[in-house]
Amino acid sequence: MKKYMLFFLAHSLAFGLGGIEIGTSQSPRAVANPAQTATISTESPFYNPAASSFLDTGDYVYFGLLGVFPKYTIKYEGKTVAKTTTTQPLPSFTYIKNQEKIGYFIAAGSLGQGGFLKYNVAYDRIKNLDITAFNPGVITGVSYKFKNDLSAAFSLRMLYSKMEAKGRIDTGQGVHSDIKAFGIAPEISVFYKYNENLDLGAKFLFRTKLDYDGQIKTDDGNIANTILAKFSRDHKKDFPSVLSLGLGYNLTDKDRLSLGYNAIFERDKEFAEDLYSKYKNTYEYLFGYERILNEKFKWMLGYGYIDKGRNDHPVADMTQLSCHQISTGIKYKYSETINITASLGGNFYKSNTSNLLKYEIETTRREILFGVAFEKKF
Repeated sequence: MKKYMLFFLAHSLAFGLGGIEIGTSQSPRAVANPAQTATISTESPFYNPAASSFLDTGDYVYFGLLGVFPKYTIKYEGKTVAKTTTTQPLPSFTYIKNQEKIGYFIAAGSLGQGGFLKYNVAYDRIKNLDITAFNPGVITGVSYKFKNDLSAAFSLRMLYSKMEAKGRIDTGQGVHSDIKAFGIAPEISVFYKYNENLDLGAKFLFRTKLDYDGQIKTDDGNIANTILAKFSRDHKKDFPSVLSLGLGYNLTDKDRLSLGYNAIFERDKEFAEDLYSKYKNTYEYLFGYERILNEKFKWMLGYGYIDKGRNDHPVADMTQLSCHQISTGIKYKYSETINITASLGGNFYKSNTSNLLKYEIETTRREILFGVAFEKKF
């Protein structure tokens, strides 16, 4: 049993807790209003690059910082064996250059995941565990406005993934795992202004192939001959393809409703078939409401439900918990060329209790998010 418990803990920590997953949102505005696929903004390169074509001609720069305050816990037979509350900073950046018909853009950020986490571990085979899961990425491409109501964009999304764990296992000997990967995938997007009140958007991100290559070494430099070492060398976890659909409708001159839908096509795990079987797809249902309060302020309200389904695991995977998102935010027009946004949100995950062999494991998770963003037109 201890071999399986050790494997489970290491996997859930390094590949579940290690990635701060907040749906497909990774910028402050998308926390306030998660339905961004049919929204025109300086953050559009993250969600629908084609929408950026409808910004006025000129150059735009955006900087954002999202703070994620997590609380993750794993209980084994009613006893807490692992938990963390490490705050995660998630920066983001975009640059957009729009001409009359054609536009260019580049965006960089965490792509919704990543962080440096420290855990309190109360399990007799893992001590003093520090984990880094870092997934920076860059999106760059070109958009083209075919006419006044239709645009399309093609872009490439480049993702670097690094997962590292340091700790002491078994007899007190130090163990260090280091796993890295890099991948590139294309994405295509379209944006259509049906009329002066209704906007429609769609994007498809192709699967990013990530073959993790790494190893686990002990203090004396030897490669650990354990199930964890094999896992680190052979682990494959592609970034899944994503289909995003969105609708934005102006209810009045001051009120706007946004709806979004994301289908995330997760692939099968390719290891430890006795612990994992088929993953199911994830579906996100997103709602946003924006109201212009006056010439300076806009208020935003958001809700999202992330349906992970019941993936057929005999263990409670931290990354596979369904979630309710509740959020709000305010946008301040500092000048004709400068806007500042602040947002606050919470991700409330469903707890999951499952059985590993005959032992009960309970997984709980929640996140509070706070973001600020600055954008300027030149």
